[in-house]
Amino acid sequence: MEKSRIKYLVFDTFGTVVDWRGTIQREGLRLTETYSLRVDWNDLAIRWRKEGYFKVTFDIAAGKRPWISADEIFTEFLLDNKDGLGLTPVPDQALKEFSLVWHRLAPWEDAIEGLTRLKNKYAIGPFSNGDFKLMLDIAKSGGLPWDFITSGDLFRKFKPDPTIYQDEVALLGVEPCEVAMVSAHPFDLDGAKKIGCMTLYVPRPEEYGRDSGYVEPEGETAYDEKLSNFLALADFMGV
Repeated sequence: MEKSRIKYLVFDTFGTVVDWRGTIQREGLRLTETYSLRVDWNDLAIRWRKEGYFKVTFDIAAGKRPWISADEIFTEFLLDNKDGLGLTPVPDQALKEFSLVWHRLAPWEDAIEGLTRLKNKYAIGPFSNGDFKLMLDIAKSGGLPWDFITSGDLFRKFKPDPTIYQDEVALLGVEPCEVAMVSAHPFDLDGAKKIGCMTLYVPRPEEYGRDSGYVEPEGETAYDEKLSNFLALADFMGV
């Protein structure tokens, strides 16, 4: 894939650009103090991500249930599982407010510098299953220098539905070979690769915790390049 043809870089966001687990842990401790909870926030964050986000978005992408917004998915998980999660003392309204923690996820340490460099040469923006306002709020709270925002609710679809990658490129108004997708998750790169986009893998080994032992599953296709972080990504892209 020729880098010289790339005009747009689109980014998976949760885990790739921002640290969902660390942010949820930090903000969860405030609920612990307020309601005297006994909650392992690291475990809750991972369950929320896997059971309360991935499972639902994958089911929707596969046509197994109707589309609902990411915000509804995040809130649904807390309310439906509050007893099992150790959140019984927390009023439903407080849980709804806490679910907005996903709007305040903190960027990884290298993200802002790397994105700012890339912005000098390319148009950059998120291509996320998160809602438009969610992406906007993350950008505002974290200082992310996006040129544009694209999100699942614009298409009423979720990755890895293969058609959403085509929709994304069509919205940008360019050819697939002019778009590079960046993600910490190889499965997310598959759809972009299959329609002809460049795919750039930036693993985040601490996404599930430094000592978690979590290994990111391989994708179905070979990505074009693996970079250690966003600074290395900027180097690779010539900025």
